[in-house]
Amino acid sequence: MENNPLSFSVVIPVYGCAAALPELYRQLTETLGKLTDDYEIILVNDHSPDASWTMIEALATADERLLGLNLSRNFGQHTAITAGLDRATGEWVAVMDCDLQDIPAEIPKMYAHARQHELDIVFGRRANRQDTATKQLLGSTFYKLLKWLGGPVSDPTTGNFGVFHRRVVAALRHVREPTRAFPLQVRWLGFRQGALDVQHAARMHGTSSYSLGKLVRLAVAVLLAYSDKPLRLLVKLGAIIVAVALIAAVWLVGQGLLGHSNLLLPALVISVWLLGGLSLTALGIVGLYVSRVFDSVKNRPLYIVRDEVGKTS
Repeated sequence: MENNPLSFSVVIPVYGCAAALPELYRQLTETLGKLTDDYEIILVNDHSPDASWTMIEALATADERLLGLNLSRNFGQHTAITAGLDRATGEWVAVMDCDLQDIPAEIPKMYAHARQHELDIVFGRRANRQDTATKQLLGSTFYKLLKWLGGPVSDPTTGNFGVFHRRVVAALRHVREPTRAFPLQVRWLGFRQGALDVQHAARMHGTSSYSLGKLVRLAVAVLLAYSDKPLRLLVKLGAIIVAVALIAAVWLVGQGLLGHSNLLLPALVISVWLLGGLSLTALGIVGLYVSRVFDSVKNRPLYIVRDEVGKTS
């Protein structure tokens, strides 16, 4: 590990957290001030509908170590993290949420763990997670499904919260695929990774912006981006249907020879509906993968910054 004077960046995507920002800023400056004098705080407003950007402007005006980025529209939490990482200059970079469920005082502990074990990545493991039972169940189900589909192995007790060496951030800047999933992309990079148990607080203000619909859409996007197993399952399903159809054909011929010809029409109707439904499902899955390719070849920017305030170095 480097012995240069420590510089630290903290990247925070902001959405619906205007009421929590003053306390978040207070805790961060108190924590980072004990760790190093050379730090920066990057707040990325993901087109929040509340007064978050106004609050960020006020904080950045009062503290030259704070950089505020205001995205032109809502690009999503993980893309907002990307925007912050693109501007981070620290030797070490922490990523956390804005709602104070991630506790700033845990950052030095993760940094110390990284130095002690010579790690490039340390995720905060929420040993006593304070989210609702529904959110925890959805998260656990998603990661189990992702694992079953052959996607990257992940830990449902970890999220975005963690500390990352600048070599990790530099490598992540080359990963520009439109489907953003910060913790999964970090794990894909490799490097020396670890996790540390951290405290997880209850949400102080407001409610989570992740509705059930948003969680499902994010899950589908990530599954399509990290696994081709659905396509391979379709091949297996097709083979099974062919085998069943051949067996059914033999059985129907046998029934016809025995004089039970009245079974033929219902069997044909059922088979047509079954095959039609399966064909539409298969086309839909293939279409989803094609749409991901279509999004990639457009080569549009991942995000657009409308306004910027504060630190520019």
